[in-house]
Amino acid sequence: MKPIKYFFMSALLMGFSTGAVAQDGTSADIAAVKSLIQSKPADIAKAMKPFYSKNKKNAENLVAFGRAFYEAKDTTNARIAANNALAASKRQYAPAYVLLGDIAAQGDDGGLAAQNYEQAIYYDKTNPEPYRKYALVYRKIDPEGAVAKLDQLGAVVPDYPVDALKAHIYYLSLRYGQAIETYAKVPTQKMTRSDFIEYANACFVAQQYQQGYDAAKAGLAQNPNNATLTRLALFCANNLKKYDEAIVYANNLFTKVPKDSVTFSHLDFLNYGNALAGNNQLEQAIEQYQKGLTMQDVEDKNLADLHKSLSDAHKQMKNFPEAIASYRNYLNTAKDPDAIAHAGLGTLHMNWARSLKPEGAEELTEPEIAAYKEADQVWGNLAEKFPDAAEYALFQRATVNAVMDPDSKAALAKPYFEKLIELINAREEHDATDNSRLEKAYRYLMFYYYSIAKDNKAALDYANKILEVKPGDEGIMKVVESLSKTVK
Repeated sequence: MKPIKYFFMSALLMGFSTGAVAQDGTSADIAAVKSLIQSKPADIAKAMKPFYSKNKKNAENLVAFGRAFYEAKDTTNARIAANNALAASKRQYAPAYVLLGDIAAQGDDGGLAAQNYEQAIYYDKTNPEPYRKYALVYRKIDPEGAVAKLDQLGAVVPDYPVDALKAHIYYLSLRYGQAIETYAKVPTQKMTRSDFIEYANACFVAQQYQQGYDAAKAGLAQNPNNATLTRLALFCANNLKKYDEAIVYANNLFTKVPKDSVTFSHLDFLNYGNALAGNNQLEQAIEQYQKGLTMQDVEDKNLADLHKSLSDAHKQMKNFPEAIASYRNYLNTAKDPDAIAHAGLGTLHMNWARSLKPEGAEELTEPEIAAYKEADQVWGNLAEKFPDAAEYALFQRATVNAVMDPDSKAALAKPYFEKLIELINAREEHDATDNSRLEKAYRYLMFYYYSIAKDNKAALDYANKILEVKPGDEGIMKVVESLSKTVK
């Protein structure tokens, strides 16, 4: 054999020998290091020296050591082990870069984490893990860039469920529209429980209730009696007014979902109550709302929702005193309730007053008058609290005082109608609502001056004003003709 042949054969054999040496250490070393970490020795660096020495060419074991340290929340030693693994592999071992990326991510250094995951991808292009982790950390910086990285994964591993990961990134980035659109591309048989939850919740937040309901039901088909999916099905069914179905999910939540997997909140009772109320089971709905009010540490906003729903249920049952009491609680707990919310209290008082009228009675009773006076007080408070709602409040005060003074002898409504006219006519432009209110005010004053004050000239003036806001009214035109003759 020629010398050159011996040289190449020797080199070949040396190569095989080097490969054998690169596999130093055993799986028993990994178990031993995990045990050592759990024992928390005083000098861990010294204790690890024999393992590093024995495994100095075994990148796989060295990363396993690092993972053990990482799981024990010792990132300093995890980093040492990862760097040893890179040294053993001539800095070409992807799992070591993944570990370094995880360490950086835990330290909230997204940029460094992304760099390490990029290195891992470079050395192992078909491993989905660094792509997924890169996307998760990079989405805080650039969600679209994170999704682009997942598209790269889809190009090299076509069978990998990239769309589900992309939808997850959009969901975490609060881009619910894109999350919904992307989840819709994922076959349901390939979706995980978390996918269904995120898909249904994104739809619920985006008020796409039917799509969210379908997603929740598909998830429950694979994960029966999952608490979160059951809740989402309940919430969506309520918003779709499918109250019969909502009640089924509410019952499942309270009776079939394993007790150790669910902690009930006020929202559960609120939505159960809303389903029952929507199905006209008002007494049962009230019971659920009251249970919700007994929950601990409920924020004022959520208490307000319960009080408002409780008030609505009592209103449907014509339990007006209870409805009013609950509505006042709603106003006291709601954050900055607006004029419309406060006006609701006045409307409740008006409804209560009307409900007190005995059948066939013509005269107002004391309870009716008391209820109307409370309504009048609400409208007065509304005008003081919300100056922009003064015209509306004046119109309501005029209306309620006209009811309390049906023959206008006491002229209770007169000052409110006069002030209303003043405010509206102070503006150059009037809309249909303004004209409607002016017409009612002019009619009242026309009647008052003709029938009570016996001032035909004033009555004629108001009759003509009616024609200004309602031209061609035949009845008023006849009144104008008649009054004109008496005034002349």
